[in-house]
Amino acid sequence: MPQSDRSALQARNRLVFMFVVLCILDVALVIVAKDRWSMGRILLTILVMYFVLQGRKWAKYFLMGILSLLVVALIAMVVALSSKLSAFLIVGSWIMVVLCAITTVYMATNKDLNRYFSCRRQAYSQ
Repeated sequence: MPQSDRSALQARNRLVFMFVVLCILDVALVIVAKDRWSMGRILLTILVMYFVLQGRKWAKYFLMGILSLLVVALIAMVVALSSKLSAFLIVGSWIMVVLCAITTVYMATNKDLNRYFSCRRQAYSQ
């Protein structure tokens, strides 16, 4: 396997790892907060991630948008409701903010990951 293919797969694996950690933390926070409606958002995000891994450009930008909105919403929630939230929810929300921001920046800037996506798009178009 050429080194460039290997680095592209490693970049994809890093993205998947970050996404899985993000989903696990998100589910834990949703369970603690008893916010059943957020499960739909999590399922939508997982579905979009499936299309991202297939190399769909629209899905990549849609997922980056979801994660960016999640950053804004979590920061607003923690600032506005910090006196009413448990310490676990506050710390978990800040960790999610950092993970979402890192994942978004990683998707936007990593050249190996973008090469993986372009290879997937080429395979899809054939």
